[in-house]
Amino acid sequence: MKHHLEQIWSKGYLNSLPESIRERGFNYSVNKESKDILITGINPSFRIGADNGNCSFDFRIIAEDEKYDVYWSSLKKIVHDKQLNIDFRSRTAYLDIFYFRETDQNFLRNQILKKSEGLNFAVDQIKLSQEVIETIIKPKLVIVKNKESAAYWGKFADKGIYWMGYELELLQSLESGELYKIIGLIDSKERVLPEVKKSNLENSLIFFTQHFQYAPSVKRPNAKLVSDFLNIQSSLS
Repeated sequence: MKHHLEQIWSKGYLNSLPESIRERGFNYSVNKESKDILITGINPSFRIGADNGNCSFDFRIIAEDEKYDVYWSSLKKIVHDKQLNIDFRSRTAYLDIFYFRETDQNFLRNQILKKSEGLNFAVDQIKLSQEVIETIIKPKLVIVKNKESAAYWGKFADKGIYWMGYELELLQSLESGELYKIIGLIDSKERVLPEVKKSNLENSLIFFTQHFQYAPSVKRPNAKLVSDFLNIQSSLS
């Protein structure tokens, strides 16, 4: 992962993008094995006081840390509930779709995707993310916890937006999000990896929710819901 990201960050198109991308570098989640659950964000934040430079983190360590964190604490609740004796932490991976370090959620749309160089930068990162998802993590359940990043999975393919381009079948609409089954890959050359014809995620489930840190409890997925989803997925296999 680090080697591939270093290659992306060395490409000439970065010269046409905001200086902060080069200065801050990239941040990535270490993923070395398959996991039943994958939680995805859109990109790592750049917190106040953070140092510039490339870095990485391990969700296995974060998941076991009981200290409160403004981002991770609410996320961990969807895979760990002490009262219900549900603990999926060891079965869960985390991955950001993009790797540039930025807290402003409008930065991607306004500063990157409006330029051809930015589109190339985004495509290279998404290709890498899809390869990691398909060949390493191979999850049975994907939880997309950023509403905007749903587009990168193929949820809006009917509007001509493909990116990774998964073919999806709606199973349930809930207050906390929408549950789909991944049927395969859309037959389109517009996908970032059109040469890949068959997905390792066929019959996996994908749940599109939102950034739920400050959302009311009814709109937040929880560990019981995740358990139910895994049972549904098991029945599909």
